[in-house]
Amino acid sequence: MTTPRVRRLPANRQGRDFVIGDLHGCLPQLQHKLQLAGFDPAAGDRLLSVGDLVDRGPDSLGCLELLRQSWFHAVLGNHEQMLLDALADPGMGRSQAFLFHALNGGEWASDMILHNAPRLLELAALVRDMPHVLVVGEGASRYNIVHAQLLASLEPPRQYLDAELDRGDWGDDDNHPVRLIWSRVLANDAAWAALDGVAPSYCPGLSLTYCGHNPVPQPVIVESHCFLDTGAGYPGNSWVEEYDSGMAMRLSMVERLPDGSHRLW
Repeated sequence: MTTPRVRRLPANRQGRDFVIGDLHGCLPQLQHKLQLAGFDPAAGDRLLSVGDLVDRGPDSLGCLELLRQSWFHAVLGNHEQMLLDALADPGMGRSQAFLFHALNGGEWASDMILHNAPRLLELAALVRDMPHVLVVGEGASRYNIVHAQLLASLEPPRQYLDAELDRGDWGDDDNHPVRLIWSRVLANDAAWAALDGVAPSYCPGLSLTYCGHNPVPQPVIVESHCFLDTGAGYPGNSWVEEYDSGMAMRLSMVERLPDGSHRLW
């Protein structure tokens, strides 16, 4: 049984915490937002990520380089996992894992994978160490970060609670890491809630959990999950089924505030 990796960080008593949605290689957009927010690691500011640092955007390698920074903390996304799978089984460019990654925005890495580029291999070692879940702080100020969803079961759909994360109680099946980075169970509800401006909904026993993976027109909270993927790396507007939201695909970043709420940048 594969056990998800959970990493804990203390509450930030010195600076500010910022959380970004799926980055997808869009380093220039991130740098612009950090500049606007006056991000300052020397003052204790931290940047946390819901994963999917790579693919589609102009600088996936530059985004992976963030993993070297002590002020940057990210969970594993499905695109990082696809990169690792392609590295593990390149099949001379013909394996299913290699082609699946390339077809999902991973062409930037194809030559480097086939030629065992040292820089990519160094960064891949950091990727393998990324946790599936980040738990930040404790008590009323606690929050979690996961890539897709803290989905404990499909039938019936149920979220993991804080107490289960703390105990490492993942259940009996072997699919929990897959659900954490691939689940789309809340995707439709979140997209419509964002489009319709529905009030936040919360799951008792689960702290606010920032996530990505499922693009939404604007950040929204559904069942204690704050969806931050607003489509960085994609062109055009965000759509919900056949409806054009009128909102451009873009990178979203929020700043955690002392009262547990957040400010959108």
